Amino acid sequence: MWTVDDEIRDEFAALAKKADSQDDEWKKRFEAALTRAGEMIYKEANILFPNCAFNFTDEEWFGIYRDSKDYAECLGVENGVWEDAEKAQDVKTPSISQDEIVMAGGHMTVEQLTAMLNTIPLEISFVDTDNINRFFNEGPKVFKRPGMAIDREVFSCHPPKIEQQVRRIIEEFRAGTLDKVPVWMDKNGRTMLVTYMAVRDKSGKYLGTMELVQDMEFAKAAAWISTALAVIVGIEVTHSAWCLWAFLLPLLMLSLIHI
Repeated sequence: MWTVDDEIRDEFAALAKKADSQDDEWKKRFEAALTRAGEMIYKEANILFPNCAFNFTDEEWFGIYRDSKDYAECLGVENGVWEDAEKAQDVKTPSISQDEIVMAGGHMTVEQLTAMLNTIPLEISFVDTDNINRFFNEGPKVFKRPGMAIDREVFSCHPPKIEQQVRRIIEEFRAGTLDKVPVWMDKNGRTMLVTYMAVRDKSGKYLGTMELVQDMEFAKAAAWISTALAVIVGIEVTHSAWCLWAFLLPLLMLSLIHI
């Protein structure tokens, strides 16, 4: 179902970009996407949700309720307030101890370490050697990390279309043939860098995989500012406008990439 939902979402996104030219082909694709969406809604209402209602525990429903707060409203449907779940909000809140964690580079309390990890301007995830989600740092995220995914297999958190890629990366980390995989992508109109890294001890033993997600819009802005300053200085020094090519060439290349 996840794969089909992704296909429907991608189709609607593609149609939205061409909404100004609603020819017969566009309308045909739109009707087909609506039909598929209706079929999925029927399956969810009559198969998925009844099975969830029968099999999920109250604690699992409370966890779903908490995680849903991190997601934006969809189709104008606002998240309601579930009083019972609100009362149970602190069921899994970790206790903060003043005992220090001693490391080779120093020592910190759990409170200090937690605050530091949450302050780093990255989305941080850690998966152990058994492929189990062990840690997500807290805070707003572009790639949502539901708390209920902790202590569950990492592969269940990825869409089927990229699951095999994630499996391959982790297996190569485990085998020692790979240490780092950077992936650049566009997410909601922003340039994101997702970096997968093998975590090893000093002897090289594989301990797990870390995923880092960083918004790179700041780097793009800094690059354009640096280029613009270089062009201005070049024109002042050489008294020639040829330096403008240093500014225009990246723009041309960027436009070709988007085409």
